[in-house]
Amino acid sequence: MNKIQDGILTLKGIYKYHKFLKFSQYYPEEKIDDIKSKWLSDLLQHCHLNVPWYSARFREYGVDFKSSDPFRELLKLPILDKKTVRENHSQFCMPRVADQGLSFYTSGTTGEPLKVYTSTNQWVIEQGVIWRSWKRAGYKFRDKIAIFRSYAPKNNEVNIKVDKLRNWAYFPVYKMDRLSLLEYFNFLQTWKPKYLRGYPSALNVIARFAIQEGLKLDGLRGVFTASEALTQECCENLKLAFGVNVFDHYGQAEITCMFHDCEIHEGMHIDWEYGHVELTPSDQAGRFKIVATNLHNFAMPLLRYDTGDIAEGSWSNCGCGRSSPVIAKVYGRSDDYLISNDGAEISSVNLYTYFSKISKVQRFQIQQFVPGHLVILLSLWSESSADSEWVKNKICNELEEMSGFKVDVTLSNDFIQTGEGKFPVFVNKIKK
Repeated sequence: MNKIQDGILTLKGIYKYHKFLKFSQYYPEEKIDDIKSKWLSDLLQHCHLNVPWYSARFREYGVDFKSSDPFRELLKLPILDKKTVRENHSQFCMPRVADQGLSFYTSGTTGEPLKVYTSTNQWVIEQGVIWRSWKRAGYKFRDKIAIFRSYAPKNNEVNIKVDKLRNWAYFPVYKMDRLSLLEYFNFLQTWKPKYLRGYPSALNVIARFAIQEGLKLDGLRGVFTASEALTQECCENLKLAFGVNVFDHYGQAEITCMFHDCEIHEGMHIDWEYGHVELTPSDQAGRFKIVATNLHNFAMPLLRYDTGDIAEGSWSNCGCGRSSPVIAKVYGRSDDYLISNDGAEISSVNLYTYFSKISKVQRFQIQQFVPGHLVILLSLWSESSADSEWVKNKICNELEEMSGFKVDVTLSNDFIQTGEGKFPVFVNKIKK
């Protein structure tokens, strides 16, 4: 997606907020059910007519896409997992529909990136929902935001990049040593952002450094976090360092559902306009699997998709007065830190995003045994020796330039597993 298209869709999302999303968060339950029922009926009809995977599944499980109760029909389908989508990818998206939409890769937190498509209309809803969450924190158009995520400057690029149009400043999360942090704060104290935005692990480093050095950011109003599980420690450190509240965001690149915090901070509101969520029992008491269906993605519909994430508690009402229910907490991934030569702690999430863009990678695992040194294990889709050498050299060279770490890349299927048989994407073996 180019900047012009991104800008146009973002503006449409803001318009959607002012015309609909600003008010829909307060709709009565009956009205919400009627709207969602209409959206789901349209989606089921589309899946029946245009998506090969669902055409076959509807016949197999007796799903009536014309039913007056589409939610009853939805429950006839088995829960869908990522492995099934990967193995049957072409059956989930029609080329003529997908080509008119947008494409993304999941960040690969399981070590297995997945390419997904989304309708432009769904992306408009997404931008509107995110805008709504920022408005809850008091955000105004072009308020300055300092962003600690998704920026990895090359040797000829500046450490701090400013987008003057949006009034955003980007900081590299790979460079979090003392000198870099002092550089960031010198900039921030002059630039005076209204909000911080980024990975909780990176912002926690910023907050802890501010506390240790007695540094302040005058005029800061709030913090937006996403892409990792938000810990209580991170919230407390940000509050202690800057005297502001944290507004958390939950979503996935598979584009099935979203949750957002509000100014009351009693839990995470489901964005019902975005997707339908089921909380199904897990093997832990009081915790539930998040199973979701996006209501607007006609490019690559995923019905009853197991997000792989866990929610704490069941639905409840929030004291803010919004009708959208909340859950107490979402347990997404809680990333460990990379440790640099000088002991600095660095967020690992950008590495997942990096690997998601290399289509030849089937699975990866990042291991660290000593500070400043990463071991990358890879399995590739292709067995070509030429492909293998090209990928190994590319990853080694780019990651060393991007992160400043020494990087060794090995082709192997000997991934470290947890006691539950899971393959963690990042394994930190440094003794603490």
